[in-house]
Amino acid sequence: MIINPRLTLLSFLFLVLHNVVFCQDVIQSPKVFLGYELGEKFTYHHKAVDYFRHVSDNSNQVTIKNYGETNERRHLVAAVISSAANIKQLEVIRNSNLYSAGYLNRSAKGNDKPIVWLSYNIHGDEAAGTEAALKTLYYLITNEDAQQWLEDVVVILDPCENPDGRDRYVNWYNMVQNQPANPTLNSIEHHQPWPGGRFNHYLFDLNRDWAWQTQVESIARIKLYQQWMPQIHVDLHEMGINSPYFFAPAAVPYHESITDWQRDFLHITGTNNAKYFDENGWLYFTKEVFDLLYPSYGDTWPTFNGAIGMTYEQGGSKQAGLHVHQETGNILSLVDRVEHHFTSSVSTIEATYKNRKRLMKEFENYFKTRPNEKYQSYIIKYSKEKKRTIATLLELLDNQNIKYGHPRTKGSASGFDFMNNKDSSFSYNQKDIVVRLDQPLSRFVKVLFEPNTLVEDSLTYDLTAWALPYIYELEAYASTSDIDGRQYEQKSSFIEHTIPENVPYAIVMDYHDGDDVKILGALLQDNLVVRFATHPFKVNGKEYDRGSLIITKGENVSRYLRYDKEIIEIANNFEKEINLVTTGFVEQGKDFGSSSVRYIKPVKIALIGGDGVSPTAYGELWYYMEQVIQYPVTTLRTDYLSSINLSEYDVIILPSGSFDKHNSKLLIFVKNGGKIIALERAANGLAANSQTSMKLKKSSSKAKEVRYEEADRSSSARLVEGSIYKVHLDDSHPLSFGNDDDVHIMKRNSRMFSPLRPDDGWNVGKIKKDSHISGFVGNELKKDLVGTVAFSVEEYGRGQIIYMSDSPVFRGFWHSGQLILGNAIFFVGQ
Repeated sequence: MIINPRLTLLSFLFLVLHNVVFCQDVIQSPKVFLGYELGEKFTYHHKAVDYFRHVSDNSNQVTIKNYGETNERRHLVAAVISSAANIKQLEVIRNSNLYSAGYLNRSAKGNDKPIVWLSYNIHGDEAAGTEAALKTLYYLITNEDAQQWLEDVVVILDPCENPDGRDRYVNWYNMVQNQPANPTLNSIEHHQPWPGGRFNHYLFDLNRDWAWQTQVESIARIKLYQQWMPQIHVDLHEMGINSPYFFAPAAVPYHESITDWQRDFLHITGTNNAKYFDENGWLYFTKEVFDLLYPSYGDTWPTFNGAIGMTYEQGGSKQAGLHVHQETGNILSLVDRVEHHFTSSVSTIEATYKNRKRLMKEFENYFKTRPNEKYQSYIIKYSKEKKRTIATLLELLDNQNIKYGHPRTKGSASGFDFMNNKDSSFSYNQKDIVVRLDQPLSRFVKVLFEPNTLVEDSLTYDLTAWALPYIYELEAYASTSDIDGRQYEQKSSFIEHTIPENVPYAIVMDYHDGDDVKILGALLQDNLVVRFATHPFKVNGKEYDRGSLIITKGENVSRYLRYDKEIIEIANNFEKEINLVTTGFVEQGKDFGSSSVRYIKPVKIALIGGDGVSPTAYGELWYYMEQVIQYPVTTLRTDYLSSINLSEYDVIILPSGSFDKHNSKLLIFVKNGGKIIALERAANGLAANSQTSMKLKKSSSKAKEVRYEEADRSSSARLVEGSIYKVHLDDSHPLSFGNDDDVHIMKRNSRMFSPLRPDDGWNVGKIKKDSHISGFVGNELKKDLVGTVAFSVEEYGRGQIIYMSDSPVFRGFWHSGQLILGNAIFFVGQ
């Protein structure tokens, strides 16, 4: 048989075209792929990822981005979806968008398309989100209307922002679910055990981590986000089972930096959503509860990065299961929840398509226009003692794509002095850091550095203050002048230490930074004998403050290796300056053999979580121990605490929570020489115990008669909604070592502790008349807080109870309290 080569080529081309046209036919629906209808079961995370990859493998309209991995090694993925032609031009579209955002200096203009980014399941037990993402993906590549939208829109779907939390919930639910699912609220399937599935591995609320990026999921997600810079971002959530659906526009307060166009588009999207919800008779609400102020949410952070950021909330969440009775007598099903999220997702894409030209124009304007602000630049003063803290702040700015530099010349200016909370003049030089408003993310710079946030309504959803200089405890100024800057150069002045020929009498290092706690922990884990100075001293011509670490040759002679070699390796690893000294006879202060130079005992630490304990409060302390200072900790739970021999531990950390039924056992532990660090509600519980000396301060205000509708607003007089307070320290007490005369905390609760009597202990951190710095605090509470203590140490038997009214390492991003907590662990009681 003779084969015609021309016919063979034509046949081949026909087959190729046939496969391109009909490749959609091999894409399975979620039902076929998973083996059940969406909403009949909860889908495990890996199966959701498998389905996304199945669609990508069989469609020329979808590409998968693997953008990271969780602490528990689950994959973080996102799907980019558009027309086949757009997918081929994806890099052109992406670069053109980055040019509009001011991220690319060269002209990258090409194929302009708005980008819609839909994020699901940032709270693991708000589990309808991932199911809705599966339905949305399939709809986009099979529906005719969606195909038209995708000619001019790029959609990014992140099916699960929190895989560890989701699988914690889904694994539990599938384990306990009745067959069939029981809608009775009393059933076990509606009551998760501690800590629940809402949070990630370290029990952080990822929806409050967008700006601070403490968690691996946040870091990875935002890195991908910044490669695309979408015009629209929606974070899809769930709330209580009796709540209807929430979508934009948001509640007040709106941050004043949100533009008129961003506000307008919230109404455009809300109107489009309402059309479909009205058609189906679904209940919904807008303009309530969920505001746009705090910059670290999945709606506000994208908003300050030029997008239209929105939160959508479906009733359901942790109690809903597959079916649950609502207070109306109706049954809320997972099928309903999925359908609502799917509908709002699709409606948002449609609204984007209809307004695509205006969206692109306004997006570019966002980055080109500069707001007319009072402060035009921010100066961070260089400090050798805090150079690692400064480096940590600059790393955060890098993660935000915020530009900074050095002032070109020395000079002086006027503006706001953060540390002294007043307007003043100041000087600057070429070693300082300048962050100018003259950059694409000018509005976000203003938001992160503003000394006081304008709050148009006191009833807010979260924090009302967060200025970076207070978070990092750095001398800084907000200048009314635009201080010109040159490119920042990361020049390390550190020169690696070399091992000396002769073993020194002692090695001394100062102690000023949160990283110094990590260094101390490393020294102790290396079995080195370490001491700390309780008085300032001078040796070899260098002055050292309280808390400075001293490691002597005589106390480390039993070391198998030379002690100075090991210390130098640790110092080089952390780029830590050290001083080799040849004598213990100091020029000023106490000699190294003085009882004032105290031995630091390597401590065994227990951290207690479980029922009655705030998961996030536990999580931020767990994260601090394992990831920040990297010191071993034993984690215990309240349900078996009564059977534990606490004498095996030196320090017990009690996160915010209720430990009342364990107080007797805990107090015996302290009386026998142990140390308890009690934070927030745990401190409150111990202070309320008749056996301790710490007492709670009662409110001085009297109840006032108010109208029923004004009850919430009236109660705000005794609220503090995430306000920054300056705590005045007793700098001679070990709890305060390494800090300046005061330290800033995030005040998040209204509990008040009266000062201890002199015979009972030490009032280390006091709140005075000038302590309130920024953020909302009710006028009655503000008055009552004056004269209370934020940090105190009660001497109890042979041990100590350390009370902390607020967490010094709040949400893992509050850097300025790291020393306080480290001192509580290692210094107090030594």
